[in-house]
Amino acid sequence: MNDDKTKYHFTTIKDLMQQVLQKNKLEKGMQQIQITKAWKHVMGEGVWTYTTAIKLNNGNLTVSLRSSTIREEHSYRKEEIIRMLNAYLQQDLVKKIRLS
Repeated sequence: MNDDKTKYHFTTIKDLMQQVLQKNKLEKGMQQIQITKAWKHVMGEGVWTYTTAIKLNNGNLTVSLRSSTIREEHSYRKEEIIRMLNAYLQQDLVKKIRLS
């Protein structure tokens, strides 16, 4: 029988990946990938085809759209879009949306 008092610390893979991302300063890049995927999923192919750029900075999501009609339509749904994106991401990553 082993008498040493070794303590084991168990970590989930999710927590371990989060630590690696933070340590290597990759968190923002991963958030950018996640928000792009979320935008495409939540908004659908129709809006995605008119999307030219997506940028997330400190909770502010800026989305460039080629269509002024789509931009105008969705400008009235910003709060709903924020809720849907955050629900898809399972975290409150997006605080504001700017459509340009």
